[in-house]
Amino acid sequence: MKAFRAIFRLEFLALVRSRALLLLTLAAVGWMFAFPHLVTSDGTADGARELYVHYALGGAFALVLVSLAATAAGSLAKDRAAKRLQLTQVRPVRYSVLVLARALALVAAGALVLALAAAVLVLRSEPGRTCYHVLAPVMESPRAEAEKMFDFYMKDPETPDEVKKAPKATVLRLLTQRAWDNYQTVAAGETVAWAFNAPDVADGARAVRLRFTNDFDTRADVRGSFRFGAWTGVVSNITRAVVIVPLEKAGDDAGAGAPGELTFSNQGANALMLRPRRDINLLYTSGTSGFAVNVLFAWLELVAMLAVVVAFALFLSAALGRSVAIFTTMAMLLVTEMSPSVIEQYPDSLETDAKDRIGLEITRFMEKVTSPFGSLAPLEHLANGECVEPGEAARALAVDGVLLPLLLALAAGVVLPRKQDGL
Repeated sequence: MKAFRAIFRLEFLALVRSRALLLLTLAAVGWMFAFPHLVTSDGTADGARELYVHYALGGAFALVLVSLAATAAGSLAKDRAAKRLQLTQVRPVRYSVLVLARALALVAAGALVLALAAAVLVLRSEPGRTCYHVLAPVMESPRAEAEKMFDFYMKDPETPDEVKKAPKATVLRLLTQRAWDNYQTVAAGETVAWAFNAPDVADGARAVRLRFTNDFDTRADVRGSFRFGAWTGVVSNITRAVVIVPLEKAGDDAGAGAPGELTFSNQGANALMLRPRRDINLLYTSGTSGFAVNVLFAWLELVAMLAVVVAFALFLSAALGRSVAIFTTMAMLLVTEMSPSVIEQYPDSLETDAKDRIGLEITRFMEKVTSPFGSLAPLEHLANGECVEPGEAARALAVDGVLLPLLLALAAGVVLPRKQDGL
C-alpha cells in the first residue's frame, strides 16, 4: 500500500508540475463560463438549461476524457520504449499495482476538474430546483413479447417470405424493436389505464409526461384528463412534442382510481396514438430531489466512465506502441459514439448481405462492450430535469469505476512484463 501511495503521488504531482492539470482546469472551467455567451437558447429556462448541460458540462467532460485518455494511452508505452519503466517504481511492486496507481492519479485529476465544472453548473443554474424521478409503465419486456409473437408472426400469411426464411435471431431482433414502438390507440371518449410501481410519497409533486417525438418528429393534439389515485390533472389543446401535465390532489377521494394505476380519458374529437413504452411516464419528486444532489450523482457517474476509459487506455499502452495505443484509444471512443447510430439506421434489416452481416455483428459487439462508458445518461437526466438515481450511480461506480478498471489493470500487469522483456 505504501508503494501504491508513492506511485499515485508521483503521477499526480507530475500532472501538476507539467501544468497539464492547470491547463485542463482552465480550459474546462473557462468553457463553462464562456458557453452562455457563445450560444443563444430558445428563450426558455428549460431550453437554456438543456443546452448548458449538454454542451457546456458535456463539452468539459469530453475535453477531460479525451485529454486523459490520450495521456494514459501514451504513458506506459513511452516509458517502456525509453527503457525507464523501472525508474517509475519507487520499489519493486507488481505491475498491476503500478497500472492501478497511475490510473487512479489520472482519474483523480479528472474528477477534480469535473467537480469544478459541476460546481459552476450548480452556481449558474437553479440550486433550489427539484428533479423528477421517472417511472415507466409496468409492462412485459420487449424481448418476452417478441418471443410470444414469433410463432404467430411466422404463421401469418401476410408475413413476407424473405422474413420467414431469415434466421430466428434476426426475426426476434426485429420483433423486439417493433415491441418498443408498438402504438396504442385511445379512441375519442375512451379511457385507458397503465400500471406503475410507484412508491407511496406523502409529500412532493406528481406529474405525467407525454412524449410524441419519433423519427418523423410528429406531435399530437391532446385533450383529456389523467388520474393517479386521488391525484388528477387536465391537458387541453397541447401540440408540443413533450408535454408535462402536473397532477393535483383532489379535495376528496371520491372517484379515486385503483392504487398504482394511471388512467387517461380522451376528451378530444380525435383518436390519440402513443407508444406506452416510450411515450408515457409518471414523474414524482421527493425530499432528496435537489439539483445540487442530482449533479453530485451525475458527477459520480461521469467519474466512473472516466475511470474505465483511462484503465482501458493504460491497458493498450501496456500492450502496444505509444502512437498505436493513442490511435486505438481515440478510434474506440469514436466507435463508441457511432455504433448506436449505425445499428439503428442500417437499412438492411434482414442482413441478407454476408459482409454487412459480419460488420453489423462486430458493431453490435462493440456497442455492447463499450456501453458502460458510451452512454451519457447522467447528462440526459440533468438536461431533462430528471433525477440521477442513487442506485444507478452506485452501479456505475461499482462496475465502471472499480470492477472493470481492476480487471483491466490485472490484464495490463500480465502483458506489461512480457513487453518490457521483449517477449
